Amino acid sequence: MTTPRIVVASRRGVEQKVWQASQLEFEDVVAEVDDVAWCLPRPLGGGPPVRLAHGLLNRAGRPLGRDRRARMRPPVAGGDDVAAQLFFAVFADANEIGMLPLVGRTAHAAGIRIAWIVELWTQQLAQASDYLRQLRDFDHVIVSNRAVVDAVQQITGVPCSYLPLAIDTDRYVPPGHGAPARTVDVASWGRRFAGTHDPLVQAMAEQRLFYHFDTVSGPWSVTDHAEHRLVQARLLQRTRYSIVYRINDEPGRIDRTGGEESLTNRYFEALAAGTIMLGTAPDSTEWDDAFPWPDAVVKIPVPAPGIVSTIRELDEDPDRLDRARVASATTFLRRHDWAHRWQEVLALAGLEPHPRLSPRLDRLGARLATWDTRVPS
Repeated sequence: MTTPRIVVASRRGVEQKVWQASQLEFEDVVAEVDDVAWCLPRPLGGGPPVRLAHGLLNRAGRPLGRDRRARMRPPVAGGDDVAAQLFFAVFADANEIGMLPLVGRTAHAAGIRIAWIVELWTQQLAQASDYLRQLRDFDHVIVSNRAVVDAVQQITGVPCSYLPLAIDTDRYVPPGHGAPARTVDVASWGRRFAGTHDPLVQAMAEQRLFYHFDTVSGPWSVTDHAEHRLVQARLLQRTRYSIVYRINDEPGRIDRTGGEESLTNRYFEALAAGTIMLGTAPDSTEWDDAFPWPDAVVKIPVPAPGIVSTIRELDEDPDRLDRARVASATTFLRRHDWAHRWQEVLALAGLEPHPRLSPRLDRLGARLATWDTRVPS
């Protein structure tokens, strides 16, 4: 049995939450384009008494310098002796770093170790510092909030870089020709405001448009992350407008973020699928670099009681909408596939791309050609 190049440590065998679906999608793409072995912790089980005991042990161990551990069991025996070239782990937030004590032998056996933390705010650093220090033996840490780069580097003693999120463009970007009809007028997930939401619900009740939105609150597990992403992608490909607001537009969120903004998954999902995004966007160089075309977001108030009229006005300029969709699709196929991010991870690791990467990039190039022919004059 040959030793794989890459070991991907994943929580997928323990849980699959809605907010983890994007990172699990990233892991799937890595497994497609490289030589990957999985390092999969297992559920702990045991019910409330075990969860209580686990929490007490974590709290008791902190003053003694014991690394906090996630509530899970190590991978099956024999899975901790893979000496890969690169150990790679994506964490939704700093708390998920608690997986590392359970997979430490695998991590330390690898020649290079890289971690990616999706959501992390300056406000959280003090509370999460002991988790971050578990990365002190890593070679590089990636974050998706540029504001914390310097602090993470100081806490861990490890080089830290910013990278934006991405998307599986095979799944989300519609075909350049023969795309499905956009029969859903408006779609919205997560953050919403009554002043924007209620007029859309009223318009749907009056049969003036169709509005898709969350109607169930919790629990937040998905039955299968790939199916969850597929359903979302196909719905968005059939949607004309999506509502996406900045994180800090939501009351109470600033207590968590300290006013910092990032490019959240919602932006990538909506734009990749070619919906016209209505809402707000961060005023940042990160936004300008990632989405540098007019109408990447059509700004609306927070909230927007005149949202239905805004939609009707936009409907009167189909060329404007088509230009925005073409710009979105071509930008994503050129720059924002997970394979593009994996190229950057490999560059940080000093590793050459695996031959499996080329077919995916070639496929993206072929899809890009079908969209380039649609660029309006």
